[in-house]
Amino acid sequence: MSTVTVPFASSVIALGLIVAALWGVSDFLGGIATRKAGALLVVAVAHGLSLMILIFVAVATRATIPTGRATIWGLIAGLTGGLAIIAFYSALAGGQMGLTAAMAGLLTAVIPVVFAFFTEGRPKATQLGGFALAAAAIWFLAYEPGGKPRARGLGLATLAGVGFGIFLITSKFASQGALLWPLAASRLASTSLACCMLFATRKKTRGDQDAPSAASDRRKSGALRAGVLIAGVTGLLEAFGNLLYMIATHAGRLDVAAVLSSLYPATTILLAIWILKERLSPRKIAGIGLALAAAVVISL
Repeated sequence: MSTVTVPFASSVIALGLIVAALWGVSDFLGGIATRKAGALLVVAVAHGLSLMILIFVAVATRATIPTGRATIWGLIAGLTGGLAIIAFYSALAGGQMGLTAAMAGLLTAVIPVVFAFFTEGRPKATQLGGFALAAAAIWFLAYEPGGKPRARGLGLATLAGVGFGIFLITSKFASQGALLWPLAASRLASTSLACCMLFATRKKTRGDQDAPSAASDRRKSGALRAGVLIAGVTGLLEAFGNLLYMIATHAGRLDVAAVLSSLYPATTILLAIWILKERLSPRKIAGIGLALAAAVVISL
């Protein structure tokens, strides 16, 4: 079975960092959209819109049709990735930050590294050092001291981290021989999952709430429209990042692509500082510095 041809085989470092930037922006916008529209609706809209665009582009460009095995891997990637992002957004919307986000980020990076160790062999010593720096960077960037995390938040973080880690692995297998159609299959699975969960929860809670006032209804409708619009942009950025990540996994080692892509919290934090005017704590400064150092060491 042929694999995707990557003419720039030495660009896994650049691709991984670009993916981190795209996923960081997507994560920032997704967090904002979730506060306005809810995690399930955000994922359903974001992934549904990107699914339609992926199908259009794949048909227009006559993209390579994948094998049945690649399509199945794409569906698995979509289910695990969709479940992970729903869990992650739910944790963020519920105020479960700090240790929650740090745990999810570490698991996302560690799982592909362990997998690649057994399938691609031991990485170089400099890469191992870079992975350690990246793990420390993720922890410093995501962890916020103070407050005792609840069991539900930690459970969602673990589910999100494991799901993201599996997504990073299965995406590589899904992109064997083709890119657009396996990614569309992934989006089909995640969109279907989000829509089914949304329908089930809406049906369960229907009639449980008191009738809202006209003013309250208008506020909620406005927030919902804003959330849906932001979700659409989120989905496009995330899908483009996923596409570049698939290319990166064939431009170099899986663990290198996965670890560098997992540095996306740095982008999210920089956006929060720029747009939301959040203060940059010494811990965040250290995290950004470690992330830059990790990228340099991994590239040696």
